[in-house]
Amino acid sequence: MKHIFPILIVSLAAWSCAENRAPQSAVHNEENAVYYWKTVFHPDSADMAFIKRHDVGRVYLRMFDILLDGEVIPNASVKVNMEAYRLLTDSLSNKEFVPVVYITLDALKAVKGQEGELASKIATRVRNMCEYNALPNVGELQLDCDWTATTESSFFSLCDSVKQSLASLGLPWRLSSTIRLHQLMRKVPPVDNGVLMVYNTGSFDNPDAENSIISLADVEPYVKHLSNYPLHLDVAYPTYSWQLLFRKRQFLGLVNGLNLADSTQFTQGGNHVYSARRDIPYNNRIIRAGDMVRQETSPYNDILAVKNCIERQLIDRPHSNILYHLDSKNLSKYMADEIDNLYSTNH
Repeated sequence: MKHIFPILIVSLAAWSCAENRAPQSAVHNEENAVYYWKTVFHPDSADMAFIKRHDVGRVYLRMFDILLDGEVIPNASVKVNMEAYRLLTDSLSNKEFVPVVYITLDALKAVKGQEGELASKIATRVRNMCEYNALPNVGELQLDCDWTATTESSFFSLCDSVKQSLASLGLPWRLSSTIRLHQLMRKVPPVDNGVLMVYNTGSFDNPDAENSIISLADVEPYVKHLSNYPLHLDVAYPTYSWQLLFRKRQFLGLVNGLNLADSTQFTQGGNHVYSARRDIPYNNRIIRAGDMVRQETSPYNDILAVKNCIERQLIDRPHSNILYHLDSKNLSKYMADEIDNLYSTNH
């Protein structure tokens, strides 16, 4: 592999994240937080009202994905809407921003032995994007990767190399990573802190799963590892919904916006499952008669049950709770006091 990916070349904005970074500390402050996981950063009025109402102090902003497409490349880089610049210099200027880079397993496998080169390009690209987009109060970079036993050494090497790259760029940022439930049973990555992802807890490609987004039964086997896990952990909970398409019990992918209540197109079965009555055009594909669609949501009571289970394990460990993600359509399904309950901790 000759190239990992080209470094983003940008002119520096007058207000750079180097001049507005959050103070460095071993562990950041407890803050209500959200992930922002869209390709355009453009919070609407409902998003801003949510941030204000719930005193959100930290935004985890997805910057780009790293995937394998012949070679390892950045993909779907976030763009800041011009109107959002005014928010960044006004209503959001006192918020902490954490840039997040998502790394696919295929990409991680492809750079084995070249983790240092990838790390340098990640750090430089994120630095440039922060400066170009004038992100305020940046004091941390997060790597999001579902590393496994076979890719653990590569991911850990990448983390070490990213730390070195940040230092060489003069950026005194913390490095964090997401932690999946199954990773709680493995070695701790060489990062300053982590975010426990308590969503996508089940197998979304299992046609018999009750709810692959969040389920207490899926979480309970792992929580016993929490109290002694030797890394500061914040916790992220889901507030999203999705539709999963199956054909002959094989998972075909995610769909969005299907009117499952339309009885001329779908027949409802049990467990939020619907069957297509006839062929239905959908974007550039056809949903075939007999295909199954499972509608999954993040019910408040289910989130709360999981959260209470986790809080009992973290009772003596200060932490922040994070919602995934900032989307007014999904968040509007919860009452304000329910959101307050999800953000509350035992401290």
